[in-house]
Amino acid sequence: FRREEGVSGSIALIERDPQFAHAATTLSMASIRQQFSIPENIRLSQFTLKLFRRLKEEFGTDADIGFREGGYLILAGEAGLPILKANHAAQVAEGADILLEDADQLTRRFPWLSAEGITAGAYGRTGEGWFDAHAMLTLFRKALRQKKIDFISASVTGIERQGHRVTGVSLDNGDRIEAGTVINAAGPNAGKVAALAGLALPVEPRKRNVF
Repeated sequence: FRREEGVSGSIALIERDPQFAHAATTLSMASIRQQFSIPENIRLSQFTLKLFRRLKEEFGTDADIGFREGGYLILAGEAGLPILKANHAAQVAEGADILLEDADQLTRRFPWLSAEGITAGAYGRTGEGWFDAHAMLTLFRKALRQKKIDFISASVTGIERQGHRVTGVSLDNGDRIEAGTVINAAGPNAGKVAALAGLALPVEPRKRNVF
């Protein structure tokens, strides 16, 4: 993305797991949704959705991650209805294509659904679904090589600052890299990386189970 913005200088990606065996990307459900409670998360998903929809323009005509827009269905009982409505309002305000339906409407849409204990549900008609995370990762790794971006296998152990400006990073192999710009792209571990610069970022990994 920085290359697309016109950055011609050196760019390096520092990755502690070069095989991506334990990365959130490869261990995730490989799905995308816009049903969040805060605008920032909704906008992040919309940014990714735009990338998915112009994938061939960005990565070539053979680029395919098997993206299928199936939609999320999030259900609520009477107690959870106010939260579901508030979240839906936030999503619609950001332009997300989310329907809010009562139990009768949901059972007509999904005949297999038991409405016992269900008051309403939010359903993503478009812009939500699943994809092949390994295929997506392969496209990004290929793009790194094509755009002449250095890949460094290491962990960042420190972020150097002069006042409010970041000047470089130190690595667990003893190396130090000077940088005019440092981008925190650590995903769920972004809070830990931000802490190295003395910053508090409310992002942390949460364990989830997939059935």
